[in-house]
Amino acid sequence: MSKRWLLMVILLMVALPSVLHAIMIGKIVDEVYLQTETVGKVLFSHSVHGTECKMCHPQLFIKKSNGNQVSMKAIEEGKFCGACHNGEKAFSVSGNCLTCHDVGDILFKDKDAGDVTFPHSSHIEMFSCDECHPDLFKAERGANKATMEDMENGEFCGACHDGDTAFNVAEDCDSCHDM
Repeated sequence: MSKRWLLMVILLMVALPSVLHAIMIGKIVDEVYLQTETVGKVLFSHSVHGTECKMCHPQLFIKKSNGNQVSMKAIEEGKFCGACHNGEKAFSVSGNCLTCHDVGDILFKDKDAGDVTFPHSSHIEMFSCDECHPDLFKAERGANKATMEDMENGEFCGACHDGDTAFNVAEDCDSCHDM
């Protein structure tokens, strides 16, 4: 009889923390968004990263909505995500931007010539992020004020849309502008 009790106690000691943890996990929001300083939100999954709260909280992240203004510079310096995503513990942040960043199509408002929707999705199928960022475009909302004259002079979209590499920006307005 004592062996049975001993076995039950051992099983409870081993299993109880996991059971309690599983119950508590139901109270943790799995997917949260980290607000970046420049390019918007990045989806973060607690279940993908593990459930050992004290690994990140409060040393790396404050448990408060919008309490962490994360920048790539800070991450590259080993702060926030960069504490683990340094190329040694986990994949480096200096790699495929799409691993973390959900880059959607970008709307540029133009009341005179008609709005332009930049199809990020079709461009990232053909090119890597560093072919345009940061040399042609700053990866920051509102930082790229391109004029048609700039593009016709080979800047911004005009670096590729020159008539040789891709269609010329000066030729077919409704290829880009909602008219």
